Amino acid sequence: MPLAPAPSVPSAGPSAPAGSTGGPMGPGVMPTGASQGAGAGAVPPPPAPVPVSAARMERDAIAVSSTAAALQRKQAGNDPLAVARRIGAALNMGHSKDPGFYWVTGLTKDGAIVVANTYGLGYIPDGVKLPESVKLASADESIPAGVRGSWATYPIVALHGWAQHHDTTLRAVIATEDQFKGFDPGAAPIILQPDDIPETGQMQGRDRLTVISPDVSARLMKMSDAALMELLPPASVDVEGPQNRRVELLLEVFRPLLSSDPGRIPVQLEAMVSYADHMQELAIHSAHTAADGEAQRSAIADWLYWQHLGVLTSDALAGAS
Repeated sequence: MPLAPAPSVPSAGPSAPAGSTGGPMGPGVMPTGASQGAGAGAVPPPPAPVPVSAARMERDAIAVSSTAAALQRKQAGNDPLAVARRIGAALNMGHSKDPGFYWVTGLTKDGAIVVANTYGLGYIPDGVKLPESVKLASADESIPAGVRGSWATYPIVALHGWAQHHDTTLRAVIATEDQFKGFDPGAAPIILQPDDIPETGQMQGRDRLTVISPDVSARLMKMSDAALMELLPPASVDVEGPQNRRVELLLEVFRPLLSSDPGRIPVQLEAMVSYADHMQELAIHSAHTAADGEAQRSAIADWLYWQHLGVLTSDALAGAS
């Protein structure tokens, strides 16, 4: 397959600790739900790079205007911690219906923003975009897949593991109070308040295929609609397509999160391989039955994403054995 990701050869990494339980963003943000003063018929403004709640916008404005925040004033709203907190809040807006799924955000001492979640390696819910400057810890191909696999289901461990690999440390870890329960953040905890969460979590940035396989995504986007069919395997003789077992298999991905045993890691990774394989089947059928080029391109992007995710997760399991 010309766009398929090439498997890597990982090395084994450390296990999650025993006893654990389950370019600059700039000031271009606006309170969600705020009126823009546009008249009827005016072209609506583009979405803000990172949405922010009105309450958080007000708190940040007070902090910047205080005499103790001279550095923040110089940065004119570009304080990395404020940006990281807004990204963490947007990711945890709650639009994901995946059980047990949540995001944790880290800010390194040198200002890098890195995120991790409770699902496997490279997993991003459909429709979620990450800003260009944000790193997904489990998708960093400079780190062996086996090492990244050892972080699965433990997002705070993933943040610290990523920072250690890049010879830096975390300045802060950002999550809700419930998400911190049972975990040592290992850095200054920044607790997201309920009114920090914006009305929408939609951010400008990279879709999930671009995050985990930017080269494949770029090649797909350059292909004409007429050439898309060349990428696909032959259509199934069953015109009805595969039975949709998404919910059933997704519950198997979630189930290990109910355990506090670090042995849950390979269990979830194995479940994720099965889930990714099934999602590939569904995406291929959708691509073959798409009504137009746009829908077909979207389905192929999904297929390539799940294909890459399945290979990555299998590599992680092999690297840990």
